[in-house]
Amino acid sequence: MALSGMLYWAIGIAAIQAVYCQGNFIKVECDPENQGVYSQQAVLNCKVVSIKKDFQIIKMIWCKVEADKCVGKTMLTFENGKWSAKDERFSSGALEWNEKELSVSLLVQKTQVSDQGSYRFMISTDTGYEKGNTYLRVTAPYSVPVISSVPGINIEDSMPVTLTCNASGGYPPGQIHWFDQLDSNWTKSSALSTIPTQDGRFNLSSVFTTTASSSMALYKCVVVNDKMDKQRAEYQLTIGPEKQEGTKNATTITAVFIVVGALAAGILILYIYRRQSRGNTWFQAQQEEKDEHEKTMEEGEATG
Repeated sequence: MALSGMLYWAIGIAAIQAVYCQGNFIKVECDPENQGVYSQQAVLNCKVVSIKKDFQIIKMIWCKVEADKCVGKTMLTFENGKWSAKDERFSSGALEWNEKELSVSLLVQKTQVSDQGSYRFMISTDTGYEKGNTYLRVTAPYSVPVISSVPGINIEDSMPVTLTCNASGGYPPGQIHWFDQLDSNWTKSSALSTIPTQDGRFNLSSVFTTTASSSMALYKCVVVNDKMDKQRAEYQLTIGPEKQEGTKNATTITAVFIVVGALAAGILILYIYRRQSRGNTWFQAQQEEKDEHEKTMEEGEATG
């Protein structure tokens, strides 16, 4: 037992001596993965743990890592008491001290798809140097899908109809699923196109051909994106009688407008005619009064 105790004691002393020889009394712990949403702010978190309560920071660095090396313009450096960045989208959160822990964070503004990847935090203090790695995963929600059909009008039962569902601006590449009104899945009968955009996001377009049926006229497309809420849209095929009824209603409304227009024109003409008639009657009365006056004057002169 005594030998065993001495052995454990010797191992402990050796471990402490090894740490002191290395001169490193800190360690860095980072979140394994951080989530970022396109065009929004992303936050990457690490903390520095020290066996010494008060330690002096000499230098800190944040950078994106590829092949175990810092790359690009994402480097953020703390030196001489202030931060400096090569890209203004990258900055540091407030340093938070808690006993022997220092919490640090990298803030990424207007997150882009190209920001996805591994990041490294490095710190040098008067008690040693340490580093830690974390990962930023970027997602972007797709737009609400829009469905169109060919043909779009004059659809009849048993007629082939091609439905197209479009969604844009998402990341990572997603899927479009098709369902009918009974929630039967028709995705295997569709063809999906994934189109990359210049900013790294994707546009999706899925084409599905079905046979029109008045008893099965409602279709749905659902856009599925990794770790994002599903986006969906519904489309109702307008088949046969429904379309004819719409045409009938449109014709009826047009006829009503024609009748009302004709009636209004008739009232206007009647109003103008009556005004002219009144004007003519007044003029005739004035003329008759004038003639009567002249006749009276002539009779008076004759009598005199």
